Formats: sequence, C-alpha cells, structure tokens
Amino acid sequence: MYLGDQDSDVIEAALAGLEASLPAVIARKEIPKYVGGSISVGTLANLGKNGPPYFLVNKHATYEKKSFLAWYRAQIKKAR
Repeated sequence: MYLGDQDSDVIEAALAGLEASLPAVIARKEIPKYVGGSISVGTLANLGKNGPPYFLVNKHATYEKKSFLAWYRAQIKKAR
C-alpha cells in the first residue's frame, strides 16, 4: 500500500521519537507503554516467531531496539 508524503512524514516522526525513547533492550511487558498501547503484551506473545526477534532474560522476553523498530515499521499501514 502506498503512503502519501504527509503520511510518511508523520510515520517517520513517530518512529524517530520511538527510537529516541526506547532503551537499547526492552522487556516485552514494557513495549505497550512505548507504542501508545498499539500492541499488547499478549499480542506480542501470541505472534511468536512471526513477531519481532526476542531473547530471554530470566524468563522474560526481551527485544533489541533496532530489530524491534524494523519489525514495528513493517507493521505500519496507512489509515483508511
């Protein structure tokens, strides 16, 4: 789906802000507060290998910032 220039600018600004605010690694349970609740902990858990790459730290699913942002960017679609 094609995103218009204005939509792309808004998306890029949002992603830049997200990149600036995310720590280098982040626990799954913390993701919803950074993405404005657009993705829930349960949804991320249910995605499994179809979701962003993660690793375990003391049984907690944890994401690396750059790989999470690449996955998140791929999930963005233009609003109708």
